Amino acid sequence: MKVFATAAALFASLSAHSATAGYVTTSGTNFELDGQPFYVFGTNAYWASEITWSKTDLSTIFNTMAKSDLTVCRTWGFADLNQTGTAPYNVVYQLWENGKPTVNTGDNGLGYFDQVVAAAKTAGVKLVVPFVNNWSDYGGIDVYVQQLGGKYHDDFYTDEKIKTAYKNFVKVFVTRYADEETIMAWQLCNECRCAGSGALKESGNCNAKTLTDWMTEMSAYIKSLDSNHLVASGSEGFMNTDKSVYLYSGPSGVDFDANLAIKSIDYGAYHAYPDSWGVATAEAKTWGVKWIKDHVASGTKAGKPVVLEEYGIKPLDSASYLAWSDEVYKSKSNMQYWQFGVKSLNTHDDGYAIFDKDELFSTVIATAAAKFASLGGSTSKKSTSKTASSVAGDASYATDDSSNEETEATEAPTATTATPSAADASSDTAEESTADSNSGLDTEASADTSTQETPSGSDLSAETTDTPVGPSSDKCAVRGRHA
Repeated sequence: MKVFATAAALFASLSAHSATAGYVTTSGTNFELDGQPFYVFGTNAYWASEITWSKTDLSTIFNTMAKSDLTVCRTWGFADLNQTGTAPYNVVYQLWENGKPTVNTGDNGLGYFDQVVAAAKTAGVKLVVPFVNNWSDYGGIDVYVQQLGGKYHDDFYTDEKIKTAYKNFVKVFVTRYADEETIMAWQLCNECRCAGSGALKESGNCNAKTLTDWMTEMSAYIKSLDSNHLVASGSEGFMNTDKSVYLYSGPSGVDFDANLAIKSIDYGAYHAYPDSWGVATAEAKTWGVKWIKDHVASGTKAGKPVVLEEYGIKPLDSASYLAWSDEVYKSKSNMQYWQFGVKSLNTHDDGYAIFDKDELFSTVIATAAAKFASLGGSTSKKSTSKTASSVAGDASYATDDSSNEETEATEAPTATTATPSAADASSDTAEESTADSNSGLDTEASADTSTQETPSGSDLSAETTDTPVGPSSDKCAVRGRHA
Protein backbone atom coordinates (compact mmCIF):
# COMPACT_ATOMS: atom_id res chain seq x y z
CA MET A 1 0.00 0.00 0.00
CA LYS A 2 2.84 2.37 0.87
CA VAL A 3 4.47 1.63 -2.51
CA PHE A 4 1.26 2.49 -4.35
CA ALA A 5 0.82 5.65 -2.29
CA THR A 6 4.39 6.73 -3.03
CA ALA A 7 3.94 6.03 -6.73
CA ALA A 8 0.68 7.98 -6.77
CA ALA A 9 2.33 10.92 -5.06
CA LEU A 10 5.20 10.83 -7.55
CA PHE A 11 2.77 10.67 -10.47
CA ALA A 12 0.83 13.63 -9.08
CA SER A 13 4.05 15.59 -8.68
CA LEU A 14 5.15 14.82 -12.24
CA SER A 15 1.72 15.72 -13.58
CA ALA A 16 1.78 19.06 -11.78
CA HIS A 17 5.26 19.76 -13.13
CA SER A 18 4.18 18.86 -16.67
CA ALA A 19 1.20 21.20 -16.44
CA THR A 20 3.45 24.15 -15.55
CA ALA A 21 6.48 23.27 -17.70
CA GLY A 22 8.01 26.39 -19.17
CA TYR A 23 5.88 28.80 -17.11
CA VAL A 24 7.20 30.79 -14.18
CA THR A 25 5.30 29.84 -11.02
CA THR A 26 5.54 30.71 -7.33
CA SER A 27 6.34 28.61 -4.28
CA GLY A 28 6.03 30.59 -1.08
CA THR A 29 8.26 33.65 -1.39
CA ASN A 30 10.14 32.26 -4.39
CA PHE A 31 9.62 32.00 -8.12
CA GLU A 32 10.18 28.68 -9.82
CA LEU A 33 10.73 27.55 -13.40
CA ASP A 34 10.30 23.88 -14.22
CA GLY A 35 10.48 23.02 -10.53
CA GLN A 36 13.76 24.87 -9.95
CA PRO A 37 14.38 28.21 -8.20
CA PHE A 38 14.08 31.20 -10.52
CA TYR A 39 15.58 34.39 -9.14
CA VAL A 40 14.78 37.41 -11.27
CA PHE A 41 17.46 39.87 -12.19
CA GLY A 42 16.04 41.66 -15.18
CA THR A 43 15.25 44.99 -16.72
CA ASN A 44 12.66 47.21 -18.39
CA ALA A 45 12.54 48.09 -22.10
CA TYR A 46 9.17 49.74 -22.65
CA TRP A 47 10.31 50.88 -26.10
CA ALA A 48 10.76 47.31 -27.39
CA SER A 49 6.98 46.99 -27.82
CA GLU A 50 6.22 50.62 -28.73
CA ILE A 51 8.32 50.98 -31.89
CA THR A 52 8.26 48.49 -34.77
CA TRP A 53 11.85 47.32 -34.68
CA SER A 54 13.10 45.00 -37.40
CA LYS A 55 13.41 41.31 -36.59
CA THR A 56 17.19 41.72 -36.55
CA ASP A 57 16.95 44.59 -34.09
CA LEU A 58 14.58 42.68 -31.81
CA SER A 59 17.01 39.77 -31.86
CA THR A 60 19.83 42.14 -30.91
CA ILE A 61 17.79 43.64 -28.07
CA PHE A 62 16.84 40.38 -26.38
CA ASN A 63 20.07 38.50 -27.10
CA THR A 64 22.02 41.37 -25.55
CA MET A 65 19.91 40.96 -22.42
CA ALA A 66 20.31 37.19 -22.37
CA LYS A 67 24.08 37.13 -22.79
CA SER A 68 24.34 39.32 -19.68
CA ASP A 69 22.03 37.06 -17.62
CA LEU A 70 19.08 39.46 -17.69
CA THR A 71 16.35 36.86 -17.50
CA VAL A 72 13.18 39.00 -17.46
CA CYS A 73 12.13 42.10 -19.40
CA ARG A 74 9.13 44.30 -18.62
CA THR A 75 7.62 45.94 -21.70
CA TRP A 76 4.36 47.76 -22.42
CA GLY A 77 1.20 45.99 -23.54
CA PHE A 78 -0.64 49.24 -24.19
CA ALA A 79 -0.73 52.10 -26.70
CA ASP A 80 -4.11 53.83 -26.64
CA LEU A 81 -4.63 56.45 -29.34
CA ASN A 82 -7.71 58.60 -29.46
CA GLN A 83 -7.90 61.02 -32.35
CA THR A 84 -7.09 61.44 -36.01
CA GLY A 85 -3.62 62.70 -36.74
CA THR A 86 -0.12 61.29 -36.98
CA ALA A 87 0.99 58.84 -34.32
CA PRO A 88 4.30 59.85 -32.72
CA TYR A 89 5.17 56.17 -32.43
CA ASN A 90 4.70 53.20 -34.72
CA VAL A 91 2.52 50.97 -32.58
CA VAL A 92 -1.23 51.20 -31.93
CA TYR A 93 -2.71 48.51 -29.69
CA GLN A 94 -6.07 50.21 -29.25
CA LEU A 95 -7.69 53.03 -31.20
CA TRP A 96 -10.50 55.12 -29.72
CA GLU A 97 -12.94 57.08 -31.87
CA ASN A 98 -16.18 58.56 -30.58
CA GLY A 99 -16.26 56.29 -27.55
CA LYS A 100 -15.59 53.14 -29.55
CA PRO A 101 -12.38 51.19 -28.81
CA THR A 102 -10.79 49.06 -31.52
CA VAL A 103 -8.09 46.54 -30.68
CA ASN A 104 -5.44 46.38 -33.38
CA THR A 105 -4.40 42.81 -34.12
CA GLY A 106 -2.48 43.85 -37.22
CA ASP A 107 1.18 44.26 -38.04
CA ASN A 108 1.57 47.49 -36.07
CA GLY A 109 -0.51 46.16 -33.16
CA LEU A 110 -0.66 42.71 -31.60
CA GLY A 111 0.82 41.30 -34.80
CA TYR A 112 3.96 43.23 -33.92
CA PHE A 113 3.78 42.11 -30.30
CA ASP A 114 3.94 38.56 -31.70
CA GLN A 115 7.37 39.49 -33.02
CA VAL A 116 8.45 40.84 -29.64
CA VAL A 117 7.39 37.59 -27.98
CA ALA A 118 9.14 35.51 -30.66
CA ALA A 119 12.43 37.38 -30.21
CA ALA A 120 12.28 37.11 -26.42
CA LYS A 121 11.46 33.40 -26.70
CA THR A 122 14.43 32.70 -28.94
CA ALA A 123 16.76 34.55 -26.56
CA GLY A 124 15.32 32.82 -23.49
CA VAL A 125 14.02 36.02 -21.88
CA LYS A 126 10.70 36.09 -20.03
CA LEU A 127 8.30 39.04 -20.41
CA VAL A 128 6.22 41.00 -17.90
CA VAL A 129 3.40 42.93 -19.57
CA PRO A 130 1.19 45.68 -18.05
CA PHE A 131 -2.12 46.49 -19.80
CA VAL A 132 -2.66 50.22 -19.20
CA ASN A 133 -0.68 53.27 -18.15
CA ASN A 134 -1.59 55.45 -15.20
CA TRP A 135 0.25 58.25 -16.96
CA SER A 136 -0.83 60.00 -20.14
CA ASP A 137 2.04 58.66 -22.22
CA TYR A 138 0.74 56.22 -24.83
CA GLY A 139 -2.81 57.25 -24.01
CA GLY A 140 -3.35 55.68 -20.64
CA ILE A 141 -6.22 55.69 -18.18
CA ASP A 142 -7.42 59.17 -19.11
CA VAL A 143 -8.24 58.04 -22.66
CA TYR A 144 -10.69 55.45 -21.30
CA VAL A 145 -12.26 58.03 -19.00
CA GLN A 146 -12.57 60.78 -21.61
CA GLN A 147 -13.88 58.48 -24.34
CA LEU A 148 -16.52 56.89 -22.12
CA GLY A 149 -17.92 60.02 -20.50
CA GLY A 150 -16.07 60.05 -17.20
CA LYS A 151 -14.99 63.18 -15.39
CA TYR A 152 -12.15 62.21 -13.07
CA HIS A 153 -8.99 60.18 -13.49
CA ASP A 154 -10.09 57.71 -10.83
CA ASP A 155 -13.42 57.05 -12.56
CA PHE A 156 -11.35 54.39 -14.32
CA TYR A 157 -11.51 52.26 -11.17
CA THR A 158 -15.23 52.59 -10.42
CA ASP A 159 -17.24 53.30 -13.58
CA GLU A 160 -18.75 50.03 -14.82
CA LYS A 161 -18.67 50.98 -18.50
CA ILE A 162 -15.00 51.91 -18.25
CA LYS A 163 -14.15 48.74 -16.36
CA THR A 164 -15.88 46.66 -19.02
CA ALA A 165 -13.91 48.38 -21.78
CA TYR A 166 -10.67 47.58 -19.94
CA LYS A 167 -11.74 43.96 -19.55
CA ASN A 168 -12.51 43.73 -23.25
CA PHE A 169 -9.02 44.88 -24.19
CA VAL A 170 -7.44 42.57 -21.64
CA LYS A 171 -9.47 39.63 -22.92
CA VAL A 172 -8.19 39.99 -26.48
CA PHE A 173 -4.59 40.37 -25.27
CA VAL A 174 -4.59 37.61 -22.65
CA THR A 175 -6.35 34.95 -24.69
CA ARG A 176 -3.96 35.56 -27.58
CA TYR A 177 -0.97 34.57 -25.42
CA ALA A 178 -2.58 32.34 -22.79
CA ASP A 179 -0.51 29.34 -23.91
CA GLU A 180 2.75 31.22 -24.44
CA GLU A 181 5.29 30.43 -21.72
CA THR A 182 7.54 33.34 -22.73
CA ILE A 183 5.15 35.55 -20.78
CA MET A 184 6.09 35.48 -17.11
CA ALA A 185 3.32 37.73 -15.84
CA TRP A 186 0.47 40.06 -16.69
CA GLN A 187 0.21 43.35 -14.82
CA LEU A 188 -2.98 45.28 -14.22
CA CYS A 189 -1.50 48.73 -14.73
CA ASN A 190 1.76 50.61 -14.86
CA GLU A 191 1.89 52.52 -11.56
CA CYS A 192 -1.84 52.95 -10.97
CA ARG A 193 -2.81 55.78 -8.62
CA CYS A 194 -5.83 57.87 -7.78
CA ALA A 195 -4.10 60.71 -9.66
CA GLY A 196 -2.58 60.81 -13.12
CA SER A 197 -0.39 63.18 -15.12
CA GLY A 198 -2.92 64.45 -17.68
CA ALA A 199 -5.67 67.04 -17.62
CA LEU A 200 -8.09 64.95 -15.56
CA LYS A 201 -8.05 65.54 -11.82
CA GLU A 202 -8.86 63.03 -9.10
CA SER A 203 -12.33 63.04 -7.57
CA GLY A 204 -11.31 63.29 -3.93
CA ASN A 205 -13.19 60.07 -3.20
CA CYS A 206 -10.44 57.69 -4.28
CA ASN A 207 -8.49 55.86 -1.60
CA ALA A 208 -6.66 52.61 -0.89
CA LYS A 209 -9.91 50.64 -0.88
CA THR A 210 -10.79 52.00 -4.33
CA LEU A 211 -7.59 50.71 -5.90
CA THR A 212 -7.56 47.47 -3.93
CA ASP A 213 -11.15 46.66 -4.93
CA TRP A 214 -10.30 47.34 -8.58
CA MET A 215 -7.19 45.17 -8.41
CA THR A 216 -9.18 42.38 -6.77
CA GLU A 217 -11.79 42.42 -9.53
CA MET A 218 -9.38 42.70 -12.45
CA SER A 219 -6.81 40.18 -11.24
CA ALA A 220 -9.58 37.62 -10.69
CA TYR A 221 -10.89 38.36 -14.19
CA ILE A 222 -7.49 37.70 -15.76
CA LYS A 223 -7.17 34.47 -13.79
CA SER A 224 -10.55 33.39 -15.16
CA LEU A 225 -9.15 33.78 -18.68
CA ASP A 226 -5.65 32.41 -18.14
CA SER A 227 -4.51 29.99 -15.47
CA ASN A 228 -0.98 29.66 -16.87
CA HIS A 229 0.46 33.05 -16.05
CA LEU A 230 1.20 35.05 -12.94
CA VAL A 231 -0.65 38.29 -12.23
CA ALA A 232 0.77 41.35 -10.45
CA SER A 233 -0.38 44.89 -9.86
CA GLY A 234 2.45 46.85 -11.53
CA SER A 235 2.29 49.27 -8.60
CA GLU A 236 5.01 51.54 -7.22
CA GLY A 237 4.54 49.78 -3.90
CA PHE A 238 3.93 52.71 -1.58
CA MET A 239 3.38 51.50 1.97
CA ASN A 240 0.42 52.43 4.17
CA THR A 241 1.97 51.87 7.57
CA ASP A 242 3.03 55.31 8.85
CA LYS A 243 1.00 58.44 8.14
CA SER A 244 3.90 60.64 9.26
CA VAL A 245 6.13 59.49 6.39
CA TYR A 246 4.85 60.29 2.89
CA LEU A 247 6.00 57.15 1.07
CA TYR A 248 4.62 55.03 3.93
CA SER A 249 1.28 56.86 4.21
CA GLY A 250 -0.59 55.20 1.35
CA PRO A 251 -0.16 58.12 -1.08
CA SER A 252 -2.64 58.37 -3.95
CA GLY A 253 -4.47 55.22 -2.87
CA VAL A 254 -1.52 52.82 -3.08
CA ASP A 255 -1.26 50.25 -0.27
CA PHE A 256 1.38 47.61 -0.97
CA ASP A 257 0.36 45.21 1.78
CA ALA A 258 -3.36 45.36 0.96
CA ASN A 259 -2.64 44.77 -2.72
CA LEU A 260 -0.29 41.89 -1.96
CA ALA A 261 -2.96 40.24 0.19
CA ILE A 262 -5.31 39.87 -2.80
CA LYS A 263 -5.70 36.15 -3.50
CA SER A 264 -5.42 36.52 -7.28
CA ILE A 265 -2.25 38.65 -7.06
CA ASP A 266 0.71 36.26 -7.26
CA TYR A 267 3.58 38.54 -6.31
CA GLY A 268 4.29 42.06 -5.15
CA ALA A 269 5.74 44.69 -7.47
CA TYR A 270 7.40 47.83 -6.16
CA HIS A 271 9.54 50.64 -7.58
CA ALA A 272 12.28 52.93 -6.25
CA TYR A 273 13.11 56.44 -7.50
CA PRO A 274 14.52 58.38 -4.54
CA ASP A 275 15.49 61.42 -6.62
CA SER A 276 11.91 61.76 -7.92
CA TRP A 277 10.28 60.99 -4.58
CA GLY A 278 11.86 63.73 -2.50
CA VAL A 279 14.60 61.66 -0.88
CA ALA A 280 17.76 63.66 -0.25
CA THR A 281 20.64 62.63 -2.51
CA ALA A 282 22.91 61.89 0.45
CA GLU A 283 20.29 59.52 1.88
CA ALA A 284 19.30 57.75 -1.34
CA LYS A 285 21.53 54.69 -0.95
CA THR A 286 20.53 53.89 2.64
CA TRP A 287 16.89 54.82 1.97
CA GLY A 288 16.84 52.31 -0.89
CA VAL A 289 18.24 49.52 1.28
CA LYS A 290 15.52 50.11 3.89
CA TRP A 291 12.85 50.31 1.16
CA ILE A 292 13.96 46.90 -0.09
CA LYS A 293 14.05 45.37 3.40
CA ASP A 294 10.55 46.62 4.18
CA HIS A 295 9.07 45.16 0.98
CA VAL A 296 10.88 41.85 1.37
CA ALA A 297 9.46 41.68 4.92
CA SER A 298 5.96 42.29 3.53
CA GLY A 299 6.48 39.49 1.03
CA THR A 300 7.62 37.14 3.78
CA LYS A 301 4.56 37.99 5.85
CA ALA A 302 2.23 37.43 2.89
CA GLY A 303 4.07 34.29 1.77
CA LYS A 304 4.59 35.66 -1.75
CA PRO A 305 7.59 36.78 -3.84
CA VAL A 306 8.29 40.47 -4.32
CA VAL A 307 10.14 42.19 -7.16
CA LEU A 308 11.81 45.59 -7.17
CA GLU A 309 10.69 45.82 -10.78
CA GLU A 310 11.74 49.42 -11.51
CA TYR A 311 14.56 51.30 -9.86
CA GLY A 312 16.84 54.13 -10.81
CA ILE A 313 18.52 57.28 -9.62
CA LYS A 314 19.69 60.48 -11.30
CA PRO A 315 22.49 61.05 -11.80
CA LEU A 316 23.38 57.38 -12.19
CA ASP A 317 25.12 56.32 -8.99
CA SER A 318 27.07 53.06 -8.95
CA ALA A 319 27.26 53.00 -5.14
CA SER A 320 23.46 53.03 -4.83
CA TYR A 321 22.96 50.41 -7.53
CA LEU A 322 25.55 48.15 -5.89
CA ALA A 323 24.06 48.55 -2.42
CA TRP A 324 20.54 47.85 -3.66
CA SER A 325 21.48 44.79 -5.72
CA ASP A 326 23.55 43.44 -2.82
CA GLU A 327 20.57 43.80 -0.48
CA VAL A 328 18.18 42.09 -2.89
CA TYR A 329 20.72 39.31 -3.51
CA LYS A 330 21.28 38.82 0.22
CA SER A 331 17.51 38.59 0.69
CA LYS A 332 17.25 36.10 -2.19
CA SER A 333 14.64 38.38 -3.68
CA ASN A 334 14.21 39.80 -7.19
CA MET A 335 14.81 43.00 -9.17
CA GLN A 336 14.56 44.62 -12.60
CA TYR A 337 16.36 47.89 -13.24
CA TRP A 338 14.96 50.85 -15.19
CA GLN A 339 15.98 50.88 -17.95
CA PHE A 340 17.87 48.83 -20.54
CA GLY A 341 19.67 50.47 -23.43
CA VAL A 342 21.37 49.18 -26.58
CA LYS A 343 24.03 51.60 -27.75
CA SER A 344 24.17 50.32 -31.34
CA LEU A 345 20.43 50.94 -31.75
CA ASN A 346 20.49 54.35 -30.07
CA THR A 347 17.59 53.36 -27.81
CA HIS A 348 15.90 56.01 -25.72
CA ASP A 349 17.77 57.59 -22.82
CA ASP A 350 15.55 59.19 -20.18
CA GLY A 351 18.46 59.81 -17.84
CA TYR A 352 17.97 56.47 -16.11
CA ALA A 353 19.02 54.28 -19.05
CA ILE A 354 22.07 52.07 -18.60
CA PHE A 355 23.41 51.02 -21.99
CA ASP A 356 25.07 47.72 -22.77
CA LYS A 357 28.38 49.46 -23.54
CA ASP A 358 28.38 51.67 -20.43
CA GLU A 359 30.97 51.04 -17.74
CA LEU A 360 28.15 50.96 -15.18
CA PHE A 361 26.57 48.09 -17.10
CA SER A 362 29.68 45.92 -17.04
CA THR A 363 30.80 46.74 -13.50
CA VAL A 364 27.43 46.75 -11.75
CA ILE A 365 24.54 45.37 -13.81
CA ALA A 366 26.21 42.41 -15.52
CA THR A 367 28.12 41.52 -12.36
CA ALA A 368 24.95 41.50 -10.27
CA ALA A 369 23.06 39.54 -12.92
CA ALA A 370 25.73 36.83 -12.89
CA LYS A 371 25.42 36.54 -9.10
CA PHE A 372 21.66 36.10 -9.37
CA ALA A 373 22.09 33.54 -12.14
CA SER A 374 24.26 31.49 -9.78
CA LEU A 375 21.26 31.26 -7.42
CA GLY A 376 19.05 29.99 -10.22
CA GLY A 377 17.19 31.73 -12.97
CA SER A 378 18.73 30.79 -16.27
CA THR A 379 15.92 30.41 -18.79
CA SER A 380 15.85 27.65 -21.36
CA LYS A 381 16.01 28.68 -25.00
CA LYS A 382 14.18 25.51 -25.97
CA SER A 383 10.53 26.27 -26.62
CA THR A 384 7.84 24.17 -25.00
CA SER A 385 5.05 26.47 -26.11
CA LYS A 386 1.81 25.04 -27.39
CA THR A 387 1.65 27.81 -29.96
CA ALA A 388 2.85 27.41 -33.52
CA SER A 389 1.98 30.32 -35.79
CA SER A 390 1.06 33.97 -35.55
CA VAL A 391 -1.97 35.84 -36.72
CA ALA A 392 -1.68 36.84 -40.36
CA GLY A 393 -2.97 39.94 -42.08
CA ASP A 394 -1.82 43.47 -42.69
CA ALA A 395 -3.81 45.39 -40.07
CA SER A 396 -6.82 43.59 -38.68
CA TYR A 397 -8.67 45.05 -35.76
CA ALA A 398 -11.02 43.60 -33.17
CA THR A 399 -13.50 46.17 -31.91
CA ASP A 400 -14.59 46.15 -28.27
CA ASP A 401 -18.16 47.10 -27.51
CA SER A 402 -17.84 48.63 -24.06
CA SER A 403 -21.52 48.13 -23.39
CA ASN A 404 -20.90 44.43 -22.82
CA GLU A 405 -18.04 42.08 -22.17
CA GLU A 406 -17.97 40.47 -25.60
CA THR A 407 -15.86 41.68 -28.50
CA GLU A 408 -17.01 41.86 -32.08
CA ALA A 409 -15.20 42.07 -35.40
CA THR A 410 -14.77 45.25 -37.35
CA GLU A 411 -12.87 46.29 -40.42
CA ALA A 412 -10.47 49.17 -40.01
CA PRO A 413 -7.69 50.67 -42.08
CA THR A 414 -4.02 50.53 -41.32
CA ALA A 415 -2.64 52.99 -38.80
CA THR A 416 -0.36 55.57 -40.34
CA THR A 417 2.60 56.22 -38.12
CA ALA A 418 5.58 58.49 -38.15
CA THR A 419 9.09 57.12 -38.34
CA PRO A 420 10.63 57.55 -34.89
CA SER A 421 13.65 59.74 -34.46
CA ALA A 422 16.86 58.51 -32.93
CA ALA A 423 15.83 60.10 -29.66
CA ASP A 424 12.70 58.00 -29.71
CA ALA A 425 14.68 54.79 -29.66
CA SER A 426 14.86 54.30 -33.39
CA SER A 427 17.11 51.83 -35.12
CA ASP A 428 19.99 53.24 -37.11
CA THR A 429 19.75 50.37 -39.56
CA ALA A 430 17.89 50.36 -42.85
CA GLU A 431 16.37 46.95 -42.35
CA GLU A 432 12.73 46.39 -43.01
CA SER A 433 10.18 46.71 -40.24
CA THR A 434 8.52 43.64 -38.84
CA ALA A 435 5.41 44.25 -40.88
CA ASP A 436 4.83 40.58 -41.49
CA SER A 437 3.57 38.55 -38.57
CA ASN A 438 5.64 35.45 -39.21
CA SER A 439 6.78 35.02 -35.63
CA GLY A 440 6.29 31.29 -35.40
CA LEU A 441 3.72 31.68 -32.65
CA ASP A 442 0.23 30.25 -32.78
CA THR A 443 -1.27 33.33 -31.21
CA GLU A 444 -4.88 33.85 -32.12
CA ALA A 445 -7.31 36.53 -31.14
CA SER A 446 -9.92 35.55 -28.58
CA ALA A 447 -12.57 33.09 -29.69
CA ASP A 448 -15.24 35.74 -29.91
CA THR A 449 -13.02 38.08 -31.93
CA SER A 450 -12.57 37.69 -35.67
CA THR A 451 -10.19 39.73 -37.78
CA GLN A 452 -10.43 40.93 -41.34
CA GLU A 453 -7.81 42.04 -43.80
CA THR A 454 -7.83 45.76 -44.41
CA PRO A 455 -8.43 47.00 -47.94
CA SER A 456 -5.23 48.33 -49.45
CA GLY A 457 -4.80 52.04 -49.83
CA SER A 458 -6.86 52.91 -46.76
CA ASP A 459 -5.46 55.10 -44.05
CA LEU A 460 -5.92 55.49 -40.34
CA SER A 461 -3.80 57.99 -38.48
CA ALA A 462 -3.84 58.65 -34.79
CA GLU A 463 -2.05 60.52 -32.08
CA THR A 464 -1.92 60.22 -28.34
CA THR A 465 -3.76 62.58 -26.05
CA ASP A 466 -0.50 63.76 -24.64
CA THR A 467 2.96 63.63 -26.14
CA PRO A 468 5.16 61.54 -23.84
CA VAL A 469 6.98 63.75 -21.37
CA GLY A 470 10.06 63.40 -19.27
CA PRO A 471 10.31 62.70 -15.57
CA SER A 472 8.25 64.90 -13.29
CA SER A 473 10.07 67.13 -10.86
CA ASP A 474 7.15 67.12 -8.45
CA LYS A 475 8.24 66.02 -5.01
CA CYS A 476 7.16 62.45 -4.36
CA ALA A 477 4.95 62.56 -7.44
CA VAL A 478 6.96 60.18 -9.57
CA ARG A 479 8.18 60.69 -13.02
CA GLY A 480 5.65 61.74 -15.48
CA ARG A 481 6.35 59.05 -17.57
CA HIS A 482 8.74 56.67 -19.18
CA ALA A 483 9.09 58.02 -22.66
